[in-house]
Order: sequence, then C-alpha cells, then structure tokens
Amino acid sequence: MDSTTVKALQVLSALADSEEPRGVAELSRQLGFSKSNTFRILATLASQGFVRSVGDAGRYSLTLKIWELGVRVIDRHPVRRVARPHMKMLFNQVDETILLSVLDGADVLYIEKIEGEHPVRASARVGWRASAWRTASGKSLLAFQPEETVASIAEAQAGSDAFPELLKELREVRERGFAMSINGSRPGVNSVSAPVWGTDRMPVAALSVSGPAERFSHDRMLSLSTSVMNAATRLSESLGASSPVYQATSAAF
Repeated sequence: MDSTTVKALQVLSALADSEEPRGVAELSRQLGFSKSNTFRILATLASQGFVRSVGDAGRYSLTLKIWELGVRVIDRHPVRRVARPHMKMLFNQVDETILLSVLDGADVLYIEKIEGEHPVRASARVGWRASAWRTASGKSLLAFQPEETVASIAEAQAGSDAFPELLKELREVRERGFAMSINGSRPGVNSVSAPVWGTDRMPVAALSVSGPAERFSHDRMLSLSTSVMNAATRLSESLGASSPVYQATSAAF
C-alpha cells in the first residue's frame, strides 16, 4: 500500500470533516504526520485542484473538485438513475421524507432523497452515513446478507451481545419484507424501509420513509409499510428484477 497516497486521503478526509479551514500544524497534530510531510501533501493536493489556501495564515480547505467527481459517480449509479419517479410517487402518497440508500461496508449511505414540507420533519443529507444495524434501511439490506457479514457488523458496531437479538429481528424482516427502526439514525427519528432488488436476487438499495417519532408511531409505520414495499417493488421492476413473495405479518420488533 502506498503510504503517501493513504496520507493524502487522510488529509482530504480531515478537511472534509472540518467546518473551517485547517492549518498545517493542526492537521499534522491530528493525523500524526510531520509538519513538512503535511505541507508537501497539501501542496500536491493544491496543485491538482483538490485543496486551496485560504487567507494569509496558511490555512487550507477543500475545493469543489471532490464534489464534482462525486456527482459524476453518483449520476451513473444504476438505481439512483431510475429511482426518483418512484420516490416521487411514494412521497405523494405519504407526504414524508423519502430516502434511497445503499449498503457500504457497515453503514448505509444515502444517495437520494425527497424531503417533506412539514415544519417538523426527518432530514438527512445525500452523502450522509448511518450505522446499518441501527436504521430501517440498513436492516432491510442486512436481512439478506450472509450471517457472517451481519455478525461482523454487529460485533464491530454494537458488540457481540447485540448479535442474537439483531439476527432475530432480521429473520422477521426477511419474512415480511420491510424493516422498522425507532430512534435509528438519531434520537426522535423513526423509519420504515423495504429493499430494492437487483437481477441477481440480492438487494441493491433500500427505500425508506422517515419522520419524527410523534408522527411515526409503531402503528403508523405498519400502515406505511405496504406503500413502501409497493414502491420498492416498482423500482425493482424498473431495474429488471422482481421482489420475493413475503409472509404477511404485523409482529412487533
């Protein structure tokens, strides 16, 4: 592994996580690099247009080049390219925030959204991540992953004691075809989600509806589940895939 490349990526990540421009000294302290090494990396990144110097204090921030590259990549994502009409149709039915996400390692990554107009609503930015085992979208995707994958994620993020209960919940998700979460991505936000299927009979994304707990009771999420599953089925069919036949149940998690 090229250590210089790894260090450059760590610098980019540190700048992306910061709300303010960062100086060479503070970046070197945070990352454990020498000041000279950090400066050389920043100079290289600046020469390629990824960072820029801000003011006269030797501070640096990211340019929009990474965003530009990211937009090119996400625009080519096969699910996102066809998802929006189905998300809009679902939004018209439920008038709540609609999210499209994919499984990325132990996280779900939000790749598209339609946000509701309620004064109080659930909000997530495209590009945000959340722990897969905590969210409805993550559970609807994990339910169809190999058990060893689920065990690894559960142990890494929640500890091995959480695995048996998570496994039981995921079996229920497989049976009925949707997942729910209470205080999943953050406190006070509840969600219901269903998987979007690819032609290889594996989930390629998850479609979810999210809202504040005062509007998203257990019963309301159950009532929304049919609309979410129908939208996910239509999206799957747009991708040339079909959804499995699930066992209807209203069992609580």
